This record gives sequence, C-alpha cells and structure tokens, in this order.
Amino acid sequence: MKSIKKKVASLMMIAMFLATGNVFAQQDILQQRQQKEYSGEEIDLFAEALVEALPVQREAEKKMIKEIEEQGMELNQFNTIARQMQQGNQLQGVSEEDMETFKSISKEIQKIQMDTQRKVNKIVTDAGINPALYQEMIGAYSTNPKIKQKVDQKLAEEGQQ
Repeated sequence: MKSIKKKVASLMMIAMFLATGNVFAQQDILQQRQQKEYSGEEIDLFAEALVEALPVQREAEKKMIKEIEEQGMELNQFNTIARQMQQGNQLQGVSEEDMETFKSISKEIQKIQMDTQRKVNKIVTDAGINPALYQEMIGAYSTNPKIKQKVDQKLAEEGQQ
C-alpha cells in the first residue's frame, strides 16, 4: 500500500492541467508556502482531514482515469497535452481530433472535480479546518519539507501512514 504522501502526490497530476495563472504568481505562492509556518493544531486538523478526504479523492481519480480511457485516450497522452497547455507550449503532435477529445474529457473531469471539491470541503469543514487553509496546506505539504515532516509525523502517530 502506498504511503499517504505518495497518494497525495499522485492525486495532483491529473488535475494539474486545470491550473491557471501567471508563472510569476505561481512562483510567489510557492515561496510563501515554503516560508509559512502552521500551528500544531492546524497540522493536527489538516492530518485528520487528509485521512478522511483521501478516499474521496482517490475515487475521483479513478473516475477521471476511467473518463479518459472511455473516450479513447491514453492517460499519458492526456497528461502530455495537459502539460503542454499548462506551460503555454505550442501543441506538438496533437491532431485536431485528439484536441477535441481532450476538450470533451476536460469538461467531464471538471464536473468530477467540482463534485469532489464539494465533498472534500464538507469533510474538511466537518474536521474543523477552513477549506482554503486545507488547500493551502496541501500545497505546503508538497513543497515545504518542514510541513511535510510534521504532517507525516502526525500521520505516523495516528497509524495512518
């Protein structure tokens, strides 16, 4: 069984193509995440919410992969197109038909993500943490080694890793 930290990392790839915004703004956010400290209570609440939210997010990931495959595209191909679009690169080796399929899949994935976000927000709120803070901490977990260590330690203490 994968560890919690590997599961978190794997959940981020499919949705990555939906990220928008300027590269400089993204770099500023990354720097802020790497510098911000969270209280012990925030770490505890985040870890509790993460354990509850991961099964919902894993189920959504399965639905997204199924959608990609059912529409006749391979996951690697979808991710390659998504990465090229996110980076603002000229699409290389992508036929018009593949682009139409990609757009169709993207619409369905957005629906899955919106439903998943609603469910996760409820889980997070019920756990006593603000959804915006939870999302911020997801980013910090993946970019800030200190936060990652603290959360992993909390998960290990709870027997969840």
